[in-house]
Amino acid sequence: MILKKALNNNVVLAKNDKHQEIVVFGNGIAFKLKPGDPIDESKISKIFTLQTQDLSIKLANLLKEVPLRYVEMAEEIIAYAKTILNRPLSEYTLLTLTDHIYFAIKRYKKGQEIRNVLLWETKKLYKAEFDIGIKAVEIIKRRTGIQFNEDEASFIAMHLVNTQFEGSEIEKTIKIAKFTQDILGIIQYHFGIVFDEDSWNYGRLITHLKFFAQRILSNEHIQNEDDYLYDQVQDKYIKSFECVKKIEKYVLNGYGTQITKAEMVYLVLHINRVTDRNEN
Repeated sequence: MILKKALNNNVVLAKNDKHQEIVVFGNGIAFKLKPGDPIDESKISKIFTLQTQDLSIKLANLLKEVPLRYVEMAEEIIAYAKTILNRPLSEYTLLTLTDHIYFAIKRYKKGQEIRNVLLWETKKLYKAEFDIGIKAVEIIKRRTGIQFNEDEASFIAMHLVNTQFEGSEIEKTIKIAKFTQDILGIIQYHFGIVFDEDSWNYGRLITHLKFFAQRILSNEHIQNEDDYLYDQVQDKYIKSFECVKKIEKYVLNGYGTQITKAEMVYLVLHINRVTDRNEN
C-alpha cells in the first residue's frame, strides 16, 4: 500500500495492491511519510474503498474535519437501510449522511435544533425510510447519548429517499413530497374520503404518485398512441376519470405540463382501485 497524498497525520489517500485509490485512516499514519512511500499497515484503523476518485477525495477531505466515529455511525445506518429497502444506495450517501449527522449534533449541543416542516409528509409518503430514520436516531443515541426527535428521523429519511435520484439534491425530494401530497388532497376532496393508509392499494397509489411526480419534474412522460384503453376507463370509471381531469388541470396550471392519455389511464386505474376498496 503506497501513500498518494496525506490530508493530515491521520488521513491519507493511498493506492492498494490492486491499484485502487482508497482512503486510509489511522492515528499518526502519515507521520514523516512522502508520496510514494509504503504505509505502515499496523497503524491502519479503517479503510474506505470507493468507486471514483472524486468520491475518495471528498471523503478524505471530510475526514480532515469530521471525526471517524461519525462516518462509522453513517455506515451502520446505511447498512441497516440496505436490509430494509432492498435496493442499492448511492455511495454519496455515506458522505452526505456523515456530514448531516456531524452538523446535527453540533447544532444540538448549541441548542439549535431545527424543525422539519415536511415531517408529516415524510411519515406518510416514505414510511420505510422514516422507520429507518427512527432506527438511525436510536443508533446515534447508543453511540453518543444524544436523543434526537422525529424531526431528525425525518431529515435522515429524506437523505435516503434522495438516493433514488442519483445526482439530485434534497430540493427535488421536497418537490416530489409536495406534489404527491397535493394530488392526494385532490383525490380525498373529490371523493370525500379518508384513506386507509395501511392498505396495500394505498401503498401502490403512493408509489405510483411518487414516480409520476418524478416524471413530471423531469419532463418525462409515459407515451401510448392507443386511445382504446383511455376511452374504456373514461366510460367505466366515471368518477375516477373526473378526479384525474382535476389532477390534469392542477399539473397544467402548476407545472405547465400536459399529462398524456397513458398517464391519465394509469392514474384512473390506481385511484379507482384505492377509492373502491376504501368505500367498500
